[in-house]
Amino acid sequence: MCEDAHWLEICDVGDGRPLPPGESGDMVVTCLYKDDVAPCIRFNTHDLSAFRLDGNGHGLPFRRIRGFLGRSDNMVKLRGINVFPHAIGGLIEGLDALTGEYICHVKGQAMTVTLEHRAPQAGDVAGLAAMLRAGLGVEVAVRLVGPGETATATQIDTRQKPLRLVVEAP
Repeated sequence: MCEDAHWLEICDVGDGRPLPPGESGDMVVTCLYKDDVAPCIRFNTHDLSAFRLDGNGHGLPFRRIRGFLGRSDNMVKLRGINVFPHAIGGLIEGLDALTGEYICHVKGQAMTVTLEHRAPQAGDVAGLAAMLRAGLGVEVAVRLVGPGETATATQIDTRQKPLRLVVEAP
């Protein structure tokens, strides 16, 4: 990011207010020259990052960021924890009992993860819930369905990228 051409802010995901250096949030960009691609004033990229607090080895006065930390438009905050539903894919891959398809429903501060299971059994729910809690850092409810039963919710047959998060009104 060239600070003489662009002004970068790290802003709170929820309310858009600028955050102090070191805290992570949305990268919001303002183009300072009219010759840029398009006039952008406080364009929210929804990329998560944070300003680095350490200096640089060359003694330059420019700020630096920590790099790409994720996306806020695919994130929900549950009980103070940032949860990325796409992370569930990495947690469940390789589990032969699951098909790999899932969808998350959030209502208020509760998340239910619906997983496609090849042979759903009630006893599998507790183990999967514990595994997701360890991987996500927050407790979620788990619901098991048969193969293909999440297709309508994820719109996997009609979208290039399936939906993984549905936020419902409380």
